[in-house]
Amino acid sequence: MSLASRAVVDVSQAPRRARDARTRATGRRHRVIQKASPSDAVQRAKGGDYNAAAATFVNSFFYDGNVDTRDVEYKGLTRACSSDMKKRYAGDGNALVVILDEDDSRECLACGGVEVRKYVGAVDYETYVKSGRGGMDVEGKIIERPIVANLATARAARRKGYGKAIMGALEDICAENGFDECCLVVEARNKRAQGLYRKLGYKVIGSDAKAAALEVVDGRSRETTTKTLVMRKSLTNPGANVDTVTIGAAVLALALLSAGQQALVDALYVNFGIDLF
Repeated sequence: MSLASRAVVDVSQAPRRARDARTRATGRRHRVIQKASPSDAVQRAKGGDYNAAAATFVNSFFYDGNVDTRDVEYKGLTRACSSDMKKRYAGDGNALVVILDEDDSRECLACGGVEVRKYVGAVDYETYVKSGRGGMDVEGKIIERPIVANLATARAARRKGYGKAIMGALEDICAENGFDECCLVVEARNKRAQGLYRKLGYKVIGSDAKAAALEVVDGRSRETTTKTLVMRKSLTNPGANVDTVTIGAAVLALALLSAGQQALVDALYVNFGIDLF
């Protein structure tokens, strides 16, 4: 399994570096230029854009923006991620899209890719075979699903609509290639990310209790396993994207709020990513 597909570890487990580490490493503070419209700024990656996207993904995902870019482990992860992206997103139906800061040496502000992969229901085909459930009867059950991965936004560029714009562009690519759905894999512990995807219309359709993953501990990367969820959004039937669990939780949250139970409403947001207000 590729590096990027394995990199689904919760960034809260990554080592926390000093917030000014990047300033020390580069000798300047990061400068973000707000685009008039994030969706208009999305473009397909080419050439050096892969390296820029890999740096943003590794920095954001493993270090949450707190990294000395001179760190050997960081450089190694970035090179591996860039190489993996070039391989994964080169095929038909695959694509890596980015939003670049054109006024700052084309630094990547946000990125995301979509890769067409074989699935058996909601289980990745490779995982299905490795679990010993393969066989001749499986071939007729295989379907191709477009899977979103490597979604990341630079720390200084967050809360500007870039992530939503990237997801919208990837969904458009899926539709252009004849798919009626868009899927993604997210770590089960990453409740905030799940909350965002639910707001965009994604529903959980499956899980993997022991998905291969990478994590950074004490400045060193290591392989591990984690539980992941497969989420799906229909691109042709909006009604299929209604999440009854989220609606039920929202109704409960409103009832709790009306009863003055703000602490419980806050707990719903922290644990389930539901933000009503």
